[in-house]
Amino acid sequence: MVQFASDISIDALPKRVWDVLTDFGRYTEWNPLFVSAEGSVINGSRIRLTHKPPFLRDVHLGGRIVQLEPERKLVFQTGMVIPGLYRCESEFRLEVVDGLVRVHHRQSYGGLMVAMIAGANGINFQEGCYTLNLAIKRRSEDKDWKLWPRARG
Repeated sequence: MVQFASDISIDALPKRVWDVLTDFGRYTEWNPLFVSAEGSVINGSRIRLTHKPPFLRDVHLGGRIVQLEPERKLVFQTGMVIPGLYRCESEFRLEVVDGLVRVHHRQSYGGLMVAMIAGANGINFQEGCYTLNLAIKRRSEDKDWKLWPRARG
C-alpha cells in the first residue's frame, strides 16, 4: 500500500470547505485529482469517480462513502471493476485551528497496478495530494464560487 498525507490551512468557515468537498457535481470545475464524481453524499452510498493520476490516463472507479461526519470527516473508498487491480481510499478531516480550517488529507493506494508504478512515480502521488489541497483551498476561499455557472462537460 502506498500512502500520502498532507495538511493545509484554509481561511474559510468549515461549512464552506465542506460544501466544496461534497458538491460532487462541481468537481469537473476545480478538482485536479478526481475530475468527475457522481453519487449522494450519504454514509454508505455508492459513488462513481473519474480519477486523474498525474502520470496516467483517466481511471473510472466505483466506490462507497465509508465515513461521513458533516463538516468534520469524509472518507470514500474506490476501486476498479477487477478486484485487486487498483484501489484508493481518500480521507478528508476538518478541524478549526486558530480561526482557520485545517484540512488533513490522506490518500492510500493499493493493488497490483499501484505496486507496478509507485516506485518510479511515488513523488507524483504526493504531488497529486498537494495539488488537490491547493485546489480545495482556492475554491473554499473564493467567496463567489457558488455563483459561477456549472461547467458543461
